[in-house]
Amino acid sequence: MIKTLILGIGSPFGDDRAGWLVVEELEQVPTIREMVAKNLLTLEVADRPGINLINWLLGDYQRIILIDMVKTNLKIPGSIYKLQANEIIGFSGMLSSHSLGVSASLALAKELGINIDNVEFWGIEGSLISPESEVSQAILTGVSQVSQKILVDPELHL
Repeated sequence: MIKTLILGIGSPFGDDRAGWLVVEELEQVPTIREMVAKNLLTLEVADRPGINLINWLLGDYQRIILIDMVKTNLKIPGSIYKLQANEIIGFSGMLSSHSLGVSASLALAKELGINIDNVEFWGIEGSLISPESEVSQAILTGVSQVSQKILVDPELHL
């Protein structure tokens, strides 16, 4: 078993909570809680980490799963993306609600010589990110889909 970090990225605004909601769902699963207790899995959330994402990349994790809302206007809200770190760097259609988004942070980490080959990214297409917005039903559907895909991931050995 490898030590894994699942990091939900977002903010408290509307659909941008997607990454946080996936972590909240996973925290309710008994086998996930067991892995956390055995220090094989870390579940965390980050509020618009920007360049601080690099600190997570420097941790002693063999695998890092990042989850965030994306706004590409390429797919309908609730659609999900799964990319490896090197793929997200070149994913030009992605916009971030964060000052320095995941893509730019990963590109910087790579330029600094930090290995990002162990990083995968799950994005959920969103649309509502204003302070007044509630989480959309489309995001909630995407959150459930990503949570389920992580739970059946053979590398987690659940």
